[in-house]
Amino acid sequence: MTLPPLWKIGREIGRAVAKVKVTVWRPSGLKTSIAYRGLSVLMNRAGMNDKVLMAISRGIYEEPEILGLRHAIKPSDRVLEVGSGLGIITALAAQTATAAGRVLSFAANPEIIPDTAIFLAAHGIANVALHHAVLVPHAAPGETRAFYLATSVASSSLLGAGEAIAVPTRGISDGMAEFKPDVLICDIEGGEAELIPALDASGLRAAVIELHPDRLADDQIAAVYAALAGHGLCPSANALGGTVVMFERQGA
Repeated sequence: MTLPPLWKIGREIGRAVAKVKVTVWRPSGLKTSIAYRGLSVLMNRAGMNDKVLMAISRGIYEEPEILGLRHAIKPSDRVLEVGSGLGIITALAAQTATAAGRVLSFAANPEIIPDTAIFLAAHGIANVALHHAVLVPHAAPGETRAFYLATSVASSSLLGAGEAIAVPTRGISDGMAEFKPDVLICDIEGGEAELIPALDASGLRAAVIELHPDRLADDQIAAVYAALAGHGLCPSANALGGTVVMFERQGA
């Protein structure tokens, strides 16, 4: 009998241990927060579920994005984040940019915003502006978009079915022109296919984007690459893992 590689055995052991921890910790209340990348994350905050908590427990939650933001962001940078999730990436981006920098973050799900604001404040992070809106190519006054809620905050999306809420919109061009970001972080579960080709990325030094081939066709993903290349942003030689890609301006 051939044994599986050691790395596979280690991975499965890690998953099993994390599952036991999550199964015991959350329902029992024995532990209410978990340390992650220097942050203290509440285990029962809005948007949290067992899958996310297991990833945090194993030290792999949003790991490619974290690697990307630490490569891309410099002190005093202005960072535009599209899709704030649980605020972990938001917090790490704000810390990396330092107090001299700023983060402008957008979340479509209003239920997670209060807990994210509390989370940021608990860590003394005051350089983040968090808004409830969906960024779109062009936004008419009073326009809303349907946002489909899923059991996991990571799976909620503009593309989907089932329960939907109406979310206010903001035009990406206006946001870019007003904020003038140095770095873009984008994780919007397939919404990048509509948004990225519409934005003027000429002022960006770098972009960290999670692509979603499970939701998008090959030509849609190719259009994202082409749009950024048209503004001088090319895929970095630094492989981040998963489907997260860092685009950077050569020589910047």
